[in-house]
Amino acid sequence: MGAEASFREDEFFGREEELHALTRAALEGGRGIGSSFMIYGPPNIGKTSLLLKLAHVLRTSTGEGLPRPFPLYFSFSQILSHPLALSQHFLQEFLLQLLRFLGEAQPSAFNPAAMCDRLASFGVTGCREVLAAHERCTAEGDGLSALVNALSFPFSASGDLFYPVFLFDDFQYTGKLQGVPDGAMLSILRPYIKSGHFPMFLSGSSPGRVTASLKREGLFGTFQMIEVAGLSADSSIRLWGHLCERRRVEIPASLLPRASERLGGIPVYQRMLVEEIFFRNAKVPDAITLENLYALAVTEGKLNRYWREFFENTFPDRSRRGRAIRFLKRVLCDRFPLDTVEGAISLMGVSQEEGEEILSALEFKGLLKADLEQLSFVGDPVLADFLYWAFERGVLGKGTSQVAAAIVQAQLSHGSPEPGQGADHARRVAIVKELMRKWDLREVPLLLFDFGKFREKFGGKGLLEVVIGMEHEAMRVRLPKVSSVSTGYRASRGGPRFDFDLVAYGFLEGDFSEENLVIWAVDAAVEKNLGARAVEHFENRCRLLALEKGLPHDRLRKWMLINETADPAAVDLAEQYGIHMSHPTQVRLFLNLFGLEELEREPEPSRSGGAPAPRAGKPLEYELVLPMKADSEVVAARVAEEVAAFAAVDADTVDRIKMAIIEACINAFEHSASESGKVRLRYLLSPDKIELFVQDDGRGFRTGKAAEESKKNRGWGLKLIRELVDDVEIITGPDGTVVRMVKYLEAGPGKPATAKETGGPASPGER
Repeated sequence: MGAEASFREDEFFGREEELHALTRAALEGGRGIGSSFMIYGPPNIGKTSLLLKLAHVLRTSTGEGLPRPFPLYFSFSQILSHPLALSQHFLQEFLLQLLRFLGEAQPSAFNPAAMCDRLASFGVTGCREVLAAHERCTAEGDGLSALVNALSFPFSASGDLFYPVFLFDDFQYTGKLQGVPDGAMLSILRPYIKSGHFPMFLSGSSPGRVTASLKREGLFGTFQMIEVAGLSADSSIRLWGHLCERRRVEIPASLLPRASERLGGIPVYQRMLVEEIFFRNAKVPDAITLENLYALAVTEGKLNRYWREFFENTFPDRSRRGRAIRFLKRVLCDRFPLDTVEGAISLMGVSQEEGEEILSALEFKGLLKADLEQLSFVGDPVLADFLYWAFERGVLGKGTSQVAAAIVQAQLSHGSPEPGQGADHARRVAIVKELMRKWDLREVPLLLFDFGKFREKFGGKGLLEVVIGMEHEAMRVRLPKVSSVSTGYRASRGGPRFDFDLVAYGFLEGDFSEENLVIWAVDAAVEKNLGARAVEHFENRCRLLALEKGLPHDRLRKWMLINETADPAAVDLAEQYGIHMSHPTQVRLFLNLFGLEELEREPEPSRSGGAPAPRAGKPLEYELVLPMKADSEVVAARVAEEVAAFAAVDADTVDRIKMAIIEACINAFEHSASESGKVRLRYLLSPDKIELFVQDDGRGFRTGKAAEESKKNRGWGLKLIRELVDDVEIITGPDGTVVRMVKYLEAGPGKPATAKETGGPASPGER
């Protein structure tokens, strides 16, 4: 009764197509035609509401001269795991629901004998015999026979008045009955399903388990599959209107599409967020307030409590719960490219047995689907934000308010430019990106970065006079050697970002070391007149970036590009925060110093489109030496991204290359015991492949037991690398180890077979 009692029909919106298909199939049962459906989808998506709505529609059906459909709703998640308890509960629910369907009042107490007498008055016979048989099975402790007896009764109870329509919810729980083989429930139901006379609808969050049982019983072809996803935009907005009216919460209509997208169109999340706003007695005048309230809900409010209880119930053991959350965070937040069981277990870094148990629990709860060893994960934006909170709070020890601020910032950063501004903005960003790539330790006048002083000195003067004046500027600044410059900045979460138009990794000297590393964050203003608020916004993002990367203040450079002009207050604030600020005139002078002109072409295309960049001739090669310290692997990944950009490969391939080199660096950092404390990287781009070399001068393998332990410890990272690239070679010796990784760019007859394809053994030097 729990789900039925909490279901509010007035809050059911959308699902018209699914509801129409299910209703039509259920009504066909009146003619003796029974269709079977498997309804699946992630947790919270609305499968139960769909079944309960169907039950309501069927109860109000007249039958049109045929027997009326009797919807029997039963959730297997609400029962005890012992089959005797299940059979008892099922019989009780069947008798109660059937009496209500026939117009009888709800009895004050459960009296099976009296209920059988009342059913007999409607022509339903055999009730007492079923109860007597169930009592015998209970006395003998025969749970399986009790189940057969209880589940068979509804099929024989139909007559001229009604026919049963079975709505079995959370069906995956039938595989957890004590002392009953997995799939026994479908074995009991099999003859009735095969008869084709009884409409049956199974629902669950774990379709893989149920479909496996269906295939074992030869029933898979009998069932039609319906996947339930989030509501459509229109249905979600109508639900917002209803919820807000009921709770007297005001959210501007212009924000409702954003709110629907934010929550993935999932009704239960919409209800929780409206409740959160109501109980906080909050007003929602704008998008910033909405994002703040959402962030509070997901870090300390109702959305947080929902997912926290979900994981606590799924993984009672705290350490295993932590490993599951870290794993899901890597997949859902960091977008780790993963689709195999072996790769998932390697990513967890646990034993085969424990890894399979964690994956099994996640599949049972509907957070992943397994099909022939291929994994796919649920796409839930609220779950992703919860995982981010759990990781940042539990692993990194950040405060709740700090995590909430990062979530808000990540969303606000996605604001779109005003109409007509997008192309011009992208062009300006592309110009500066090309400029920064050519800096290469050059010295330039400091005035190029100081709009206030530049305006004071050269305001109202002609361009030629400005150029001559700049040549005699004594105050100069040395630019870094930029190793990589990318559009935007993705934080460790993967999807959301801190919204910088450009982030450049550079080094103040020729040596690529952590001591010389400097990061430039660049924003090109969209508004024509830059205001103080935009400067404040940029400074806040820079602080979050510095906090995220652990950067001291002198290792982060902040640069804002003015569109046309800036308020005096904005200029003063930029000076106070140490933000460089440049006018378009200063940028033109900058370009002139490096022999560049303003780009007349369109901004550079994305990796996924356009023809590949020419790669003929001498291979492109980069070398990099990094210290074995935290976050050095990020620099290695940035350089790999820039090398891959020359090959115009797709985004997924770039992600795999970056992840592979990160894993190889971490492997070297943790296990090489290098005396120099440095790792040497080499990137080689040729027409058909990208080769990555990670070399350390560690001890290599030692003999005996220690060697086996070293090999075991380093094996997990190498398994991941093999999942990510096409070929891996490990060469180890007394002078250290080199890991060579190859990603082929073009499939063809000349492409060498990968280790996976040939089935060859791992390199003897693998560690």
